[in-house]
Amino acid sequence: MKIAICDDDFFQCSNIENIILNYSKTINHGIDVEVFYNGKRFLESLQYECIYDLIFLDIELGTTTGLIVGNQIRNKLGDFTSRIVFISAKNGYDQDLFELNPLNFLRKPFSSEKITKCIDIVMNVLGQEMNKFHYNIGKEYKQLFVKDILYFKSQIRKLQIVTINDSEVFYGTLDKIKGRLPNTFIRVHGSYIVNFNHISKIYSDLITMNNGDQIPISKINAKELHCLQFKHMKELRDVNI
Repeated sequence: MKIAICDDDFFQCSNIENIILNYSKTINHGIDVEVFYNGKRFLESLQYECIYDLIFLDIELGTTTGLIVGNQIRNKLGDFTSRIVFISAKNGYDQDLFELNPLNFLRKPFSSEKITKCIDIVMNVLGQEMNKFHYNIGKEYKQLFVKDILYFKSQIRKLQIVTINDSEVFYGTLDKIKGRLPNTFIRVHGSYIVNFNHISKIYSDLITMNNGDQIPISKINAKELHCLQFKHMKELRDVNI
């Protein structure tokens, strides 16, 4: 799980970060936290293909506002999957926040329980969404079952998604989507992520998928693939014993 904190108050950022990291230890779940002290730098990170599951975003950011940053996230970058929790010492933002589909609004000062509750909500949602993959083609929002995906192929800044029934192209990168996929998806090449459950045959340097497509295996990724293959075969043997 990846979380971003954007607040021009150093103490506030440190406080939220400590709450998150301490909570991650109690639930035994890995959480990566990145902190930004101004909206401009945060937006720059998003433009370089960074994506976050949860964003704690202060509304009063000095030279800009969290509302402007949130609008850029939703409407310019087309990110409608990141959950945004707005933070402010003031009220009166209800209508503006509604348009940006926030997860929550926390008024300062707030308790650690309110931060951890937001994390719990997102973790539950992510657990449910692992069964589906979401993406956009232009302004059209699409989703499909993960089990129906055979593989992803990188095409510079676009991705081809190949399913059991169809194939489409959308903007994205393999690095950006990898964390949104279950462990059955493995990177076998710099340009490919495949669904192990749809592999028909594995050779030393290529894979044949169930639809007949052949995908190369790079040397750097071969070890991980063959480890997963060995684990799968062992599980089959254990079931048949």
